[in-house]
Amino acid sequence: MDCTKCTSKGCRHSSPCLDRSSEYIDNYFLKENRLYTKSASMLIDNGRAGTLTRLEEIVEYSKIRGYKNLGVAYCYGMEKEALLLRKYLAEHKFKLNMVSCTVDGIRETQLDNSKTKPTVSCNPLGQAHMLNSSRVELTILMGLCLGHDILLQKNLTMDFTTLVVKDRILNHNPLLGLPGIQSPEDKFLENLPGNFNLIKIGDFISKLEVQKSPKDLYLLDIRNADAFNKDSIPGSINCSLSALTTRYKQIIPDKKKEIIVYCNGGIQSVYAVMYLSLKGYNKVFSLAGGFSKFLLSRQ
Repeated sequence: MDCTKCTSKGCRHSSPCLDRSSEYIDNYFLKENRLYTKSASMLIDNGRAGTLTRLEEIVEYSKIRGYKNLGVAYCYGMEKEALLLRKYLAEHKFKLNMVSCTVDGIRETQLDNSKTKPTVSCNPLGQAHMLNSSRVELTILMGLCLGHDILLQKNLTMDFTTLVVKDRILNHNPLLGLPGIQSPEDKFLENLPGNFNLIKIGDFISKLEVQKSPKDLYLLDIRNADAFNKDSIPGSINCSLSALTTRYKQIIPDKKKEIIVYCNGGIQSVYAVMYLSLKGYNKVFSLAGGFSKFLLSRQ
């Protein structure tokens, strides 16, 4: 079977090409299976699809299922990320079992007679044993080596899901290895308009005059707080460029609204436009000349 070669895609309109559903559809009504499908539906129904990150989905799914005890099987090379994940999950009141791939410190020479150096070996069976014995309800896989992840999954006695797939070359985003798949950076540069997302001061003033409400768009002032408090464009939100990485979701919750970013001279705001565009905001513009140009326009 190769669904990718199908041209009619009839199954997506309830027109099956091979009606074999009678062989398995009753299984969806088994209690243990209904728990999975109903929980999954709650994450995507009623317009929720695309509103949660994978990590947010894992947290909400776990709460829906009533999980209290979570496990994380992680690669020791992701210790820093594992610490951040532990902090995040702990804030959601989960009991945690964080198990590194080097658990028990088994040497490679103990597992393979052909090895001569006493290097510590990855230990997916040890990870599975620790997680199983801790009565974990859901295990999250985080960056395990290919093969080790399969062995771990074969030996876990609880549900599991993957948060991170290891890809050392592509910053753990293996989809970028497919020909034709573009990174966010590539898409940004390819779709960058001729005006480089700049808005001229005259067009900006006109936009301020005709907008129905300050809430119709976001005005983002990325100058420092002292400069902002001294004078700013009415209705602006202040957030420094360095703080944008941690605050952008909070201060700009609606990705559909237009955003106009300004700094003092129009240079740093371009970086903010690039950053927000890569984060999925499609209507982001930099005020050409920045706040200095705006001050001149008021004279």
